[in-house]
Amino acid sequence: MPVSAAFASDNAAPAHPAVLEALTRANTGPVPSYGDDDITAQAAAALREAFDSPDADVLYAYTGTAANIIALSSAVQPWHEILCSDIAHVLIDEAGGPVRLSGAQLTWLPSADGIIGIDELDRRVSSRDPVHHSQPRIVTITQSTENGRVWSAPVIKEFVDHAHDLGLLVHVDGARVANAVAAQQVAPIDAVGDADIVTVGGTKNGLMFGDAILVRRPEHFPGIGFVQKQIGHLASKHRYVAAQFLALLSDDLWLRGAGHANAMASALGRGLEGLGFSLASPVEANEVFVRLDPLAIERLSQSYQVHQPDHGEPVWRLVCSWATTQDEVDDVLATLG
Repeated sequence: MPVSAAFASDNAAPAHPAVLEALTRANTGPVPSYGDDDITAQAAAALREAFDSPDADVLYAYTGTAANIIALSSAVQPWHEILCSDIAHVLIDEAGGPVRLSGAQLTWLPSADGIIGIDELDRRVSSRDPVHHSQPRIVTITQSTENGRVWSAPVIKEFVDHAHDLGLLVHVDGARVANAVAAQQVAPIDAVGDADIVTVGGTKNGLMFGDAILVRRPEHFPGIGFVQKQIGHLASKHRYVAAQFLALLSDDLWLRGAGHANAMASALGRGLEGLGFSLASPVEANEVFVRLDPLAIERLSQSYQVHQPDHGEPVWRLVCSWATTQDEVDDVLATLG
């Protein structure tokens, strides 16, 4: 029997049928290239409206990594410092891309499952000499975090406002921001606070490809269009990226899909605990981190691909998506039961 990738990652999920339909509708006749088309304009307007950011610029990238690199690189000079958590995707899983493209230093701060305390931010910023150290310029946080935690609306507001008080810009890596919004049932803007720039995930939430960059304060990112072009993420056939986002944002499809993924993860987490397994992190969005003994992982891996984030820890990650079914959740639990 083939091994299923159903829980390997939300990247493994198929594109949503509504997204495929949108691509087909967009595939009619010639339109201006490089984003100078009506579909791109409509998608940008939908993103601005969703995040209550009427003055924001909107750009796209094929991947989340590229979206993060574009956002961060356009904010800094080589003498600057980018602050992040100790488990940040930009630190661990982007092959040094932000550093290579920006020339800036990437410095991690201790966190609780990716949630950085204000005191850690204060300590790092206050320890920098004006000449002898790289100068903190921007802090990037992930919503929801790499360990599946959600920054609550009050906590992220306090953090972002405090970072601004320290003279820092704030970037939110929102690869799974829809899951954070759905988990809290808040307005999207409340899930990112007063962030200066936000990458809005699409690939993990039903798109075939593509993530968006919401530039809420364009004056702080003056060269962002050039960075996007230099690294090859200014799509010539722009309408095909934009059309997917337009479909995703229509009728709250992005939040309905994320809410379903969260619900499946919650059911999976409860089921695993019911079987006596210990969760390594609370299930707050669509990721489940569970401690499995060698016998359990041997049984599970015969049917499902799962990811071990740290090979020194017996913790395994199972990710639910818009396409995860209750039958798949039940089968995992039966396999481990």
